[in-house]
Order: sequence, then structure tokens, then C-alpha cells
Amino acid sequence: MNKLQKALGINAIFSGTSGLGLILFHNTIANIFEVVNSSIFWIIGAGLILFATTIVYEIRKQRLLAILWIIIQDFIWVVGSAILLFIQPFNISSTGNNMIMTVALVVFFMAINQYYALAQTDNLEKGRKQLKFKRTINASKSAVWKVISDVANYHQVAPNIDGVTIISGKDEGMVRSCSHGKDSWTETCSVWEEEKTYSFIVNTNTPDYPYPLSFLQGTWNVIEKDKNHTEIEMIFELKYKKKIITLFHPILKTKFNQISDGLLDNWKKILENK
Repeated sequence: MNKLQKALGINAIFSGTSGLGLILFHNTIANIFEVVNSSIFWIIGAGLILFATTIVYEIRKQRLLAILWIIIQDFIWVVGSAILLFIQPFNISSTGNNMIMTVALVVFFMAINQYYALAQTDNLEKGRKQLKFKRTINASKSAVWKVISDVANYHQVAPNIDGVTIISGKDEGMVRSCSHGKDSWTETCSVWEEEKTYSFIVNTNTPDYPYPLSFLQGTWNVIEKDKNHTEIEMIFELKYKKKIITLFHPILKTKFNQISDGLLDNWKKILENK
């Protein structure tokens, strides 16, 4: 079990046991809070058990957006508790307010712990991260290679690229310039094996490089499943310029996922609509 699964597990246990306690002892808790209507407590308890169930599901699936939504819900709980403590709309007892504050603090630290663990995903050595994307295409290996190796026209399929110019060379050693809006950068082909794989390393050291990365390498592989089915595998290795940016990795990764899915979708359309 990785750090993220452990962090989610703590949340699931706390939320589940809290929800069960609210359901079983709603009358007692209502007396402690000095409120007449106890039904609100078992309603909240049922909601917490449902919330815990979704967390357990994501411990197995570990879907990025779903986990981010869990963390957001934790922060919503904290903000809601703070508003409740500040406005005091229900004349809750001081003991009840202390319980609300204590639970809010626990939830706050759980949310921070989960987000930090999420930010540590995809780690490689030396501070690098690795992202992998795969898509099986209904086409032969040679047909797939012909399309994805057309690196001079990469901008026609990549959602984040507006233009590509080959500056020099061919295959391994090729240098190309890529642009997006007003931003531009150069990339050098470090590996080229015909009908198998190629890699580009982005020149991130130029003063005008627009993104917060000190290293970025993309590798594209074609893997034959059978004569009519081929898998495209994309592997990106990256390193952020500053460690603090790593904390934003889950958010930046969602954008990276969208771009990569869009690229694979476009290749699939080209190859399967022929």
C-alpha cells in the first residue's frame, strides 16, 4: 500500500467510524450539543458512511480527479465548520462547538496529508516524475508507425502545439522547433528505431522556455498486439524547476492527461477512419 492509499485509508476509517457513531448515538450527541432535533446527526452520519465508501473505492482505483474531489470535499467540511463556529446559528453548546472544531482540525490535516501524498505520485529517482499513456489502435504496426512518426506534422494532432519546424537533421539527432501561441522551444531527437520507438528531449535551459520544467523527455513506442492491432505507448519523464511546484503536480497532471488523451484520440481517428 502506497502513501496515497494509506492517507485515503485513514480518511475512510475516520469518516466511516464517525458516521456510524453519529447514527448509533444521535440522541446522546444531540443532548451534548443541546439541540432538540437529533435527526440531523444520523443524516450526517449516513452521508459520512457514503463518503467513506467512495474513498474505499478510490483506494483501489486511484483516479486522479476523483481523489482531488475527495480532498476538495474535506476542505469544504473544514470551511463549513468554520462558518458554523463563526456565525453560531443554532445555539450549540460550548462542548458541541469544541467537538466541531476538533473534527474540523482532524479533517484539515487529513486533507493536507492526502494532497501531499497525491503530489508524490509518479515519482522516479532524482526528483523526476514519469507519466504513461497507452492506446490500442485497430491498425497494423507499420501503419501506426507511419502516422505517429510524422514528427514534422505533430502540431496537426497535438492539442498543445500550434506549429512545428524541422531545424536540422533526420531521425536520431533531429532538432525541431515547436510553438504554442507566443511561446516556442526546441527539441532534440535522442532515440530513433524505425517502426519501434523514438524520443525527444526538450531544451528547457533556454531563458525563454515557457514552462516550469528543468527536464522533459517524451518517448513514443509502437507495440504490435497482432497484425491488425497495435498499441501506442507514450512515456513522459519530467522534473520541475522548483520543489514547491511539485505540490501542484496533481493539478498540472490533469492538464497533461487531457493533452495526451487528445493526442491519442486524434491518432486513433486518423488510423481507424482510413
